[in-house]
Amino acid sequence: MSLSKRPAFGPAIVAIAGAIFCALNATQNFDAICITTGCEVFKDISVFGISLWWIGTALFTTLALLNLFKLHTTALILALVAVIIDLGFLLLMVFTAPCVPCLGFAIILFLVFFLQCATLKRRAALVLPIFIVWTLVFTPNIFATVNEEMGTWTIYGEQQPDVQVFFSPSCQACLKLVPKLSQKDSGKIAYYPIAEEDADIEKIFIMQQAIADGSSMYVAFNRAARSSSDSISLPLTTRFKLQWNLFRNKSKLASMGVTRIPVLITNGVPSNLLSNQQTQETKGDVLDFTDDFSGCTDDGNIPCE
Repeated sequence: MSLSKRPAFGPAIVAIAGAIFCALNATQNFDAICITTGCEVFKDISVFGISLWWIGTALFTTLALLNLFKLHTTALILALVAVIIDLGFLLLMVFTAPCVPCLGFAIILFLVFFLQCATLKRRAALVLPIFIVWTLVFTPNIFATVNEEMGTWTIYGEQQPDVQVFFSPSCQACLKLVPKLSQKDSGKIAYYPIAEEDADIEKIFIMQQAIADGSSMYVAFNRAARSSSDSISLPLTTRFKLQWNLFRNKSKLASMGVTRIPVLITNGVPSNLLSNQQTQETKGDVLDFTDDFSGCTDDGNIPCE
């Protein structure tokens, strides 16, 4: 193989960009792109107490210096080893959760490796097998990211509530649960409809219209429960949009292995469950979601209550 005796400015520039990217992530200045659950899973991973982002900063800085000082063989070996190690990390994300900044790191690293191989006259023999394996491992993470960002559709409530309620207008248990929860709505509950029957689509549309007109979830749900779906005619585009939103919610439950509704997901625990016995006796056996919620997070700046 023939190596260039001149500084390789292409891979050096990309490596410098990679070092800046890693440093910004290490100092939490790129949190805006942390849009997936994998960011929370992998952000605290370190080696001997050193964040992986600082290790990435050192890696790209070293690659840039090696290219500027014409040590192309060493830079190529280092880039190849780094890509192989990162393949293991990409595979780990396939079986856990995708991390957008980590995918950005993988792209920059592979680009440095590709440009490094460009100094070889016969680079295809090295690039092609690595590229095939890298693509096979990288692509599932892209699909997982898109699937996660597809998210869920809230018909009523905030995007990050203390309680998430998945329900259907045709579910008998939901007909009892939703009015009880929504009658004393404290703004801490979000509702996610599911269509279990074809008639549910029309009823959910009635609910959606009532909420848009300013009605509470309690009023909208009871209005939809009493209505007749035969009297509603939905425009085709409205029906498709509503079916897509309902499909998003149902896919979310399916991904969690849930087979029955209603489903309640709490972010923490209602404080009344942790209160003293006398307070609990005054409320009987009622689970009160109007109280504050307590719990622990990964953020060390927030006290665990």
